[in-house]
Amino acid sequence: MKLSVIILAYTTTEGLFEMTMNCINSLIESEKQTEMEIIVVESNKNYNNSEFVYPDFVKVIVPEEDFNFHKFLNIGVRESKGEFVALCNNDLIFYDNWFARIFEISQSNPQIKSFSPSGRINDFSFEKEYELGYKVRTHVLGWCLVTYKQVISKIGYLDETFNFSYADNDYAMTLKKFNIKHALVNSSKVEHLEREKVKKNRIGLSEGYKKLQKSVKINHNKLPKYVFNKGNEYLLEDDQGLSDYLKYYKKWGSPNWLYRKNKIADLCIRYNLGFLNKVIL
Repeated sequence: MKLSVIILAYTTTEGLFEMTMNCINSLIESEKQTEMEIIVVESNKNYNNSEFVYPDFVKVIVPEEDFNFHKFLNIGVRESKGEFVALCNNDLIFYDNWFARIFEISQSNPQIKSFSPSGRINDFSFEKEYELGYKVRTHVLGWCLVTYKQVISKIGYLDETFNFSYADNDYAMTLKKFNIKHALVNSSKVEHLEREKVKKNRIGLSEGYKKLQKSVKINHNKLPKYVFNKGNEYLLEDDQGLSDYLKYYKKWGSPNWLYRKNKIADLCIRYNLGFLNKVIL
């Protein structure tokens, strides 16, 4: 059994390089018994001419294409050799045996094919070692996803329509559509160094990659009615965020319609009819 860890990085400052190295070092220390390969997909096109050099055991890929979250992960997946792949941000700290815990769950529950570690580092009060579900930021944590590589092949790789925002939402919906079970593994601990914990030039993946996104202009006179629903006022202040929102609901259906479809899909899963979700969703 081999684990391929794909890390997206944007190495333009000493702080960002240090952050990614801390991620890599904690990864190596956390899983000394696991055969691993580490692949860094680098968004700084000038990386090879820069002062920054990752260790020889790290495979660094610098795509010629412009940054796209799902595309860059797909590039890493295609280069990977492991039975399992971990899709990771670079602002992570891995704790002892984080993958071993996931592997144990995968072996005792072969029907579960996709996993997220818990970001609740100091919380050991959980009643269940794992929780099944597709709720984003509860079960599906987009900053660290672990899956069998065969799952990525089955779903046709990650949808490159989603260049950053709503990528985790799309992954969760795709799993549900293909009736692939996902679990949050409470005993697996990986810390996500979110924005408030990262200072000055040590900005996280989110802030760095927002700078790489092309500006988007949207005609607000031709927006679907659901955009103007109560609570969506913030969407009209950011065309990039609005564009990502529209991509998601264009693919999966308007919010009301998607809510209804999800209710039916959840019932199918409950009664072991999840195979019907490929038609429903």
